[in-house]
Amino acid sequence: MEFGVYIRPAATYSGMLELTRHAEGLGLFGAFINDHVHSMSPEGKEPYLESWTALSGIGVQTSRIRLGHITLFNSLRNPAFLAKSIATLDRMTDGRYELIIGAGWNEPEYIGYDLMEGGRGMPSPGERVDRLRETLQILRGMLTNEVFSFDGKYWKLKDAINVPQPLQRPFRISVGAEKPRMIRITANYADGINASGGLTAISKTMARLQPALERNGKRLEDFYVSGFAPQVTINKDEGEYESMAKRIAERTSGTLEEVKGDIFAGTPEILVEKFRRAEDLCVKMMIVYVRPANTVEEMKERLTAFKDYVIEGL
Repeated sequence: MEFGVYIRPAATYSGMLELTRHAEGLGLFGAFINDHVHSMSPEGKEPYLESWTALSGIGVQTSRIRLGHITLFNSLRNPAFLAKSIATLDRMTDGRYELIIGAGWNEPEYIGYDLMEGGRGMPSPGERVDRLRETLQILRGMLTNEVFSFDGKYWKLKDAINVPQPLQRPFRISVGAEKPRMIRITANYADGINASGGLTAISKTMARLQPALERNGKRLEDFYVSGFAPQVTINKDEGEYESMAKRIAERTSGTLEEVKGDIFAGTPEILVEKFRRAEDLCVKMMIVYVRPANTVEEMKERLTAFKDYVIEGL
């Protein structure tokens, strides 16, 4: 299994670049930033850099590590223009861009930025998924053809030009998905899926994905499955792990065993076993944020410990 690092918590451009370079030095697979225009706090007023610009800068200031969004917010960009941006960034980084896209979900951003225009607010879940389906077709067409036309419900392209094409051939498209319809669309139109959360959520996603792939004549072994574990904790001993799991169980009303079977926490030995279980579920790459870490130095220290005690144990 490969591992990527979630860099948004480093907050500033210099902090995210420093964390990415540290991950690159450790030999990690990739660095990933979420694609939102403000934070998820109630007021959302913390400093929050626009992700495409920030990732482009990080890309040209690194050399080996892959770069991606976790996940691209479909409603932020016209899909044809997005394809052009993807091809450009892939060229700028010598073929290191990793594409993961989602349908969008954060209503304050839809309202605050009037993403649908005319004060429409956030579309229904069905419309957001329909739009993503068209986006996937447009991205596939434009990332594999210099000239592409499309006649859909939401977008109609007439000889859209995308020259130069991305360096990566073929270009992998993954989708952040967990609900049944999104998984069916992912199985049909994409090359990979990103499953966010703990082992329980990943297991549910995989149980839905395999039959969807089979209906589309695809094999799970050939599909690129990645995960996002935003709360990874290395506990110093089993007592600390037990106490942490009990606190989570009390907060979530789950049983202790359910919590321990789900969260990516534990001693290094326990974490190794949990990531092996993720591997058994066909997860090929996991994006992690190792906590607690409130400064860039702490983030680097935690990531180094994760590399030394968990990744090396797999």
